[in-house]
Amino acid sequence: MSERGNKISGSGMAAYSACPGRFNLESQMPAGESSPAADMGTRIHEYIATGKGNLKDNELEIAELCVAYHKEAIDTINAGDVTSVTKEERYWFCDLYSGQIDRIDHIGEDIAIVTDYKTGRIAQSNANENLQLRAYAVLVKENFPKLKKIYACIVQPMAGPVTIAEYDEDALLEAKSQIYHIVTRAYSQNAPRIPSPDACKYCRAKSVCPEAGGKVRTLAKNSVESILALTDDQLAEYNDAADIAESVIEAIRSETRKRLNNGAEIRGWELKTGRSNRTIENADEAYTKLADILGAPQFAQCCKVSVSQLEKAIVTTLKLKAKEGKDKLAELLGDVLATKQSEPVMSRKK
Repeated sequence: MSERGNKISGSGMAAYSACPGRFNLESQMPAGESSPAADMGTRIHEYIATGKGNLKDNELEIAELCVAYHKEAIDTINAGDVTSVTKEERYWFCDLYSGQIDRIDHIGEDIAIVTDYKTGRIAQSNANENLQLRAYAVLVKENFPKLKKIYACIVQPMAGPVTIAEYDEDALLEAKSQIYHIVTRAYSQNAPRIPSPDACKYCRAKSVCPEAGGKVRTLAKNSVESILALTDDQLAEYNDAADIAESVIEAIRSETRKRLNNGAEIRGWELKTGRSNRTIENADEAYTKLADILGAPQFAQCCKVSVSQLEKAIVTTLKLKAKEGKDKLAELLGDVLATKQSEPVMSRKK
């Protein structure tokens, strides 16, 4: 069992607000497997907190940007000199919920700055509306009752600018009431399950959720002709249902693959050997072996040049920062560096 036990975590506060019944249903599910993105985030957080760990180049860059953006947030707030710091500590609100907070900067006994690092490329809601940060602010006030003001910051260098929320004592009381309501409702045995694209996206129980399954069944009943007859408003509702259905379908496929890998027999399904792909492991060596037949221009035409890899090479060679390396490559390549616009993609409005 994890350090927080079978209790609500502040990081899931937005999900439990959107779907109160999610907590009870997820509690019946086995622990999920960690994803590569989550593992990367864990490594970066550990490095930021301790200065230790083996990070890949891109991970080190994200860690350094997090540190730089945090300093920017501290400078922007400009509330005084930091007197003490805690990193990666778990705090509890009674025995109801907890949160492992990435960093708290204390400025005397009256002010604290809470920082949450996000290492992915999906932008988070503004700190003023972010329920995870609000839950963290409540936790910090509960554990440091002398505080009169708390700033809560989201640092997300790969997804957007730093955003900062400010909580005075009145705002903290209001936040405490809101978070308490979300938590106690989620613990209720009759907490309703309310499927939605945001609520279902990362839910471990979506594949067994009756309400989410109902959305899938609703879609499956429709023919192409009936979809063409939908009004714009109906189509908006069906797009929400489609997002939920896609999330449920992927969860079902993932569980099926896992069981087949473990030797289960699932009627109508099997694992087939994946396609094999040939790759060139060493471009220099390949060119050396082909140079007598192919000249450099011909060989270059067979290669795909990675812009991001060129940028990293420029950064390393010239000892530049990431942004400087990007600008330098653009300056050096000029018109050779082309920008192509892909077809428009559908995106849910924030």
